[in-house]
Amino acid sequence: MLIVVVRMAKIDQLRSVFGAIPPYLLLVVVAGYAAGQLLSSFKWFTIARSAGISASYPAALRAYFIGMYLNCFGLGTIGGDVARGLLIGAEDGKKSVALASVVADRLHGLAVLSGIGAIAALCFGLHALDEWLVLTLVSIGAGIVVGWFIGPPLLLKVLPQHNRIRSQLELLTGAFPRTPQVLTKITIISAMFHLLQISLHIVMAKAVGVEVPLPLLLVTVPFINILATLPVSWNGLGVRERAYVFFLVPSVLQPEHAVAFGAMWLLAVTVCSAIGGIVAVVTKDFDILKNIKAAEAKGAQATAQ
Repeated sequence: MLIVVVRMAKIDQLRSVFGAIPPYLLLVVVAGYAAGQLLSSFKWFTIARSAGISASYPAALRAYFIGMYLNCFGLGTIGGDVARGLLIGAEDGKKSVALASVVADRLHGLAVLSGIGAIAALCFGLHALDEWLVLTLVSIGAGIVVGWFIGPPLLLKVLPQHNRIRSQLELLTGAFPRTPQVLTKITIISAMFHLLQISLHIVMAKAVGVEVPLPLLLVTVPFINILATLPVSWNGLGVRERAYVFFLVPSVLQPEHAVAFGAMWLLAVTVCSAIGGIVAVVTKDFDILKNIKAAEAKGAQATAQ
């Protein structure tokens, strides 16, 4: 898909756009992306603590960046998320709850991002988008909210008392915070995170010498970020660029600008993810993951025998 996008751009113009990007603006994009990950890690930490995980924030931050490293360079999005859940839950022995906190973090973030896009479309107009796209955002956000509050109670009503599956479900759904205080806190943090990521597109636009109105970004970037997180390519490579083309070309960008946007975003993701690899080597957290997997493999063999 990336090849298709690159072929849409004129090579000479593409070379000119990349050559004109000021290095300091690249640093701003990378630093802004890193700041967003700090916000996101604190949100996940808040969810995990509300679920009874006793890990400190430095431990959660370490696990978060190691998960980012594995997302980028190793196991893919799902594998990296599993790794950070295992790391933060290893000390308490609450691996299932820790993994559930990662799922809660992902779903909550998706709901907030969908809400930002839907509210922006309502306030600023569709910006030539089809109504079904906005309805899709509304459906995603509403579906997560309904499932968050209504799904577990309905399942618990169906399952009999003292049922093993019911007990496990009660344990796991406890990782999905429902108190107003925690929900308000993580929603504010999540909104700040997503708005920061959207605002970074203004910096990227300045870097390539174009202007993109903030209202347009508020409407379109939620779609772009959702599509880019789908596990169909490495770090959204090709998918993100194609989404930029679909939503922003030719109204405000040219294809070469879309490719440059994707390259700057990929740079930020790669640099920040590499930090997790350095942290894992220094702290020897990779050894912890290996020990966890080895223990689980022995447990599985013992159960089979």
